[in-house]
Amino acid sequence: MRPPLALLLSALLLASCASGAAAGRSTPTVAASPSGVPTQLIVDKQWKLGPVADVAVGVDAVYVLYAPPTSEGALSNATDTRLARIDRVSGRVVTAGPYPFAMRVALSGGVLWIGPNNQYPGTAASDSRILTGVDAQSLLTVRRVTLPNDPAPLALIANLTSNSSTVWVAYATHLYRLNAGSGAILASRRLSGVATSASIDSAGARIYVGLEDLPTTGAATVTAFDATSLTPIVSSDTGGGGLGGPHVAAGGKDIWVSYATGMMGQVEHRKASDLALLPVAQTMHTNGVQIFVIAGMVWVADAMAGQLMCLDPQTGVVRAVWSTQQGGVIDGDGSALYFGDITGVGTFQPDARCL
Repeated sequence: MRPPLALLLSALLLASCASGAAAGRSTPTVAASPSGVPTQLIVDKQWKLGPVADVAVGVDAVYVLYAPPTSEGALSNATDTRLARIDRVSGRVVTAGPYPFAMRVALSGGVLWIGPNNQYPGTAASDSRILTGVDAQSLLTVRRVTLPNDPAPLALIANLTSNSSTVWVAYATHLYRLNAGSGAILASRRLSGVATSASIDSAGARIYVGLEDLPTTGAATVTAFDATSLTPIVSSDTGGGGLGGPHVAAGGKDIWVSYATGMMGQVEHRKASDLALLPVAQTMHTNGVQIFVIAGMVWVADAMAGQLMCLDPQTGVVRAVWSTQQGGVIDGDGSALYFGDITGVGTFQPDARCL
């Protein structure tokens, strides 16, 4: 994700009301998804932590970035973001923090990495450029890495993606490959725009990065990079420029992309090899749409519509849809899913329709 939900909703509302909004891209389509009244998402267990920024799921625990509720209610607080570790068996919660400006989490081996954002476009204070590595068991801080200053006049987020030994960071106009244990920067690559998302494919061979043009022209691209050398492989135009950029979720032989258009949201399905567009079902989304690929399942969380849905991984047809509290973020595996929204995080079993 994924910005704190209160900030995200405000930004998206402004975008949807903007004049001269960008039109959606022309995407090959199949039959429209069925419509109907969504049922409320029922969770097996819930932890009412406060607004959730991001979730990372490991074998033994779930890690949640959140902002504790204040006397004014559930409001995102960029300087008071906390980290919760939830044991997947006992449900026991251990917390740490605060981690000012924290926005993303990624688990790699025994270290959980926390990525910041600069909060305000055009600012780059050192404490908003610090990657923090914490021990995945104790949550004690074991590493700190300060990213190079990049004064790009946009909101900058340290977009993280990882495997068991490596963390990739797409921040501002650079892509970095880090050793997950030491935090050492092993490789870097200058990007053609400002990074808005990053995702590693299931084979660990490619990193897909969503980019906005700089200076801002309203254009946006998705680019695939070799995971080791960071050499660009293929790039393709997409949507979302000037509106938060494209959000990329990689699978095996395909990737999914979501973005705001200014009046509504759009989802694209693309081949992983050459990023060519694939037919996708027509479904109504708002500017709050975000796509996720989890254990072969394709999920869409729509913050403005307050919906969570799973899609057919081949056609994009909606298989099931639930109503939620202001969208959210989702992660998990084949045995359990964890959904974070403005109230906290809850767990539920994958619906048979989504498998």
